[in-house]
Amino acid sequence: MLKVALRSLLARKLRLILSGLAIILGVSFVSGAFVLTDTMKGLFDDLFTDINKRTAVTVQGTSALGDGQGDREPVPQAVLDRVRQLPGVKEAQGGVFGFAQVVDEKGKAYTTGGAPSFGVSMDADSVQESLIVREGRAPRGPAEIAIDATTSRRAHIDVGDRIKVLLKGPARQVTVVGIVGLETASSFGGASLIAFEPATAQRVLGTPGTWSTVVVAADDGVTHDELEERIEKVLPKGFEAITQEQAIDEQSKELKEGLSGFNTFLLAFAFISLFVGAFLIFNTFAMLIAQRAKELALMRALGASRGQVTRAVLVEALAVGLLSSLVGFGLGILVAIGIRKVLDAVGIELPAGDTVVLPRTFLVSLLVGVVVTVAAALVPARRAAGVAPVQAMRESGPAEERSLRRRVVVGGLVLGAGLVALFTGLQGTGDATLQLVGAGAALSFLGVAILSPLFARPVIAFVGAPLARLGTPSRLGRGNAMRSPRRTSATAAALMIGLALVAMVSTLAASVKKSLGDYVDRSLGADFVLYTDQFSPFSPELPEALAAKEEVDQVAAFRFARAKVNGDTVDLQGVAAGPLEATLKVQTVRGDLGGLDRGQLAISEDIAKDRKLDVGDTVTVTWSRTGEMTMRVGAVYAQNLFAGNYLVGEKVHDANVTEKLVSVVAITLSDGTDTDEGRKAVDAAAADYPNVNVRDQGELVADQRQQIDGALNFLTGLLVLSVLIAVLGIVNTLALSVVERTRELGLLRAVGLGRRQVRRMIRSESVLIAIYGAILGIVIGLGFAAALQSALEEEGIDQFAVPYDRLAWLLVAAAVAGVIAAAIPARRAARLNVLSAIAEE
Repeated sequence: MLKVALRSLLARKLRLILSGLAIILGVSFVSGAFVLTDTMKGLFDDLFTDINKRTAVTVQGTSALGDGQGDREPVPQAVLDRVRQLPGVKEAQGGVFGFAQVVDEKGKAYTTGGAPSFGVSMDADSVQESLIVREGRAPRGPAEIAIDATTSRRAHIDVGDRIKVLLKGPARQVTVVGIVGLETASSFGGASLIAFEPATAQRVLGTPGTWSTVVVAADDGVTHDELEERIEKVLPKGFEAITQEQAIDEQSKELKEGLSGFNTFLLAFAFISLFVGAFLIFNTFAMLIAQRAKELALMRALGASRGQVTRAVLVEALAVGLLSSLVGFGLGILVAIGIRKVLDAVGIELPAGDTVVLPRTFLVSLLVGVVVTVAAALVPARRAAGVAPVQAMRESGPAEERSLRRRVVVGGLVLGAGLVALFTGLQGTGDATLQLVGAGAALSFLGVAILSPLFARPVIAFVGAPLARLGTPSRLGRGNAMRSPRRTSATAAALMIGLALVAMVSTLAASVKKSLGDYVDRSLGADFVLYTDQFSPFSPELPEALAAKEEVDQVAAFRFARAKVNGDTVDLQGVAAGPLEATLKVQTVRGDLGGLDRGQLAISEDIAKDRKLDVGDTVTVTWSRTGEMTMRVGAVYAQNLFAGNYLVGEKVHDANVTEKLVSVVAITLSDGTDTDEGRKAVDAAAADYPNVNVRDQGELVADQRQQIDGALNFLTGLLVLSVLIAVLGIVNTLALSVVERTRELGLLRAVGLGRRQVRRMIRSESVLIAIYGAILGIVIGLGFAAALQSALEEEGIDQFAVPYDRLAWLLVAAAVAGVIAAAIPARRAARLNVLSAIAEE
């Protein structure tokens, strides 16, 4: 039976190519996601190793959050002096790092596309200095800097240029005296780096007399662990010594967690593509089994058992899955290399290094591709074995209507289970609920796919009615699409999934944009809001300059931080009470927001309900730098997008963090100040901060809507892969259908149907299948979007909007895809030899 299966596969290899392509594309996305993230992890491991390779031990403030990250107490000079006196210390040097951003030749702040912009101290005389001068020299005076090679190239800044640098204090005019990089890399993963000489770095990045860290080199013969133990004994409370290996792990931990999320995001789209590909595999094998009914019946008559027939079909599927997975794995490596080049092109330039391909990637790619293919072929294989030999040798197979009736029960149960899982997941939070939502969506798609043959004939009859008026070929095409509702639905189901997801994200995006304007109007009372791209922090000097303007009444400077509240890691904001109430429309439910200025905590109504907290309760707030403190809940306020869930006073915030930077500034104008006059005053104050955007409420909403559109286009682009696989499914179905209807096509040609008319007939069938899939997808997508909008209503997404224009374009795109999919099958059908086709049995 193995030989029979392999010979059958080779005899029909061209018919299985498109099925294999579906698996190849899906597996390539899986492989590419793993290769890309593994490569990025490896590159940054090498980067951090390069930075720390001459350092044996690092001294730093402890992180009370216990995650190895976060804000830390700066190291005093006295601690550095104490470490230098220890035996085994070859050298101990202080290092400083903090916010710094260059202004390019056009007077605009140089942005990195999301990567940080930071400044560091550089001591060219230190044996531990990791920065290497590639051009010019190291900075020596307070008005000199060096920048990394990527920033130099992209911002068009050369050695000798006079530029402005934005810092946490006043901006500074400096001279670029050098271009720097690491020994093995000239870029820092897309980040922008500015190097200052140490004393200057302390003044402009940190605090004079302190260091962000102290790095220690060991004498020959002293191990890292030995030196770490010696240093640990002389450190005061609140500071720790970690070895080189621990430092590298800490520096890469947060990055790797972010990359893991990125990997999961890419894998989600990979599995969507594989899920779509499973429908293509199922339909292909179902049609091949139907075409081989007599062959399989003969095998049964010659003594083959049901199990042997099933295994023979599954061997074919295994071979297709195995070969396709191998090709997909190789293609995934190329995909990862391509994405890396795209990232470089958009400004996220990764460090130089080799592509990393782990054995796990190969095994997962192989396993996923083979399992999906074999699982998709299982039902057709069992169906092949379940047909009696005599019955299979007849011209007609079993009546399809009986199976359609059984589908009502099975499809209803699957769809019901999917909807229950989907709505249950939407009511919860966390990773487990996301998995439940994903499983619910998959079951819902499967349930609709099982039930869809019930609606195929009436829907196609209605949609195809105008097409049928175009002539006999189109009428025949509509009849072909209606003839086998199960096959038509299975083909359309693949397209349904891709377009349902596109329709869902499009509708959800439209709902968010529609809700956004009203929500901003209800939540924000400020005349102007100031923020940077990606809401990165900026200098607190700006709100001080704004407060000095007579045209400005209130200035609320929002500072973001991460801390633990009763053991839960949360994001909170620091802001003064008076400006908060003047600039945000915060509705106090209980208590008094004025308590923020008295060292109290304010929480949202949702948090109060979830954490069972109320005014007067005390909570333990753990700050990364300063540790635990007890705070009293002074107010509970209604949910407000801009206020978030936790608020503290700005004095409390600044007393417990190192980087006292501002993330958002909201202002109101003085009474009697004209809006245009106020705008001029605000623009004048912000002129020295080109990284800061000044927006009124309308412009703020427009900015956010533009970002939503960007995210929508990005997600739609990723979903194009699943739509492409679905189009391949239509091509495959039509190609196999042409083979199945060879004699019928020959008879039509014999009675006068021309080649052009045959092509039109095939195109009509293809277009109707595609439109049917699009209609199903749009209906399901609207349902999913409505469910998501309902679940997000408390988050401010309280309006449901249908993007009719975008959905109409989806229908048009589906019709065009149908025309494209029919090209090869239509041409093949038109070129059939009439006499040979009539003689086909």
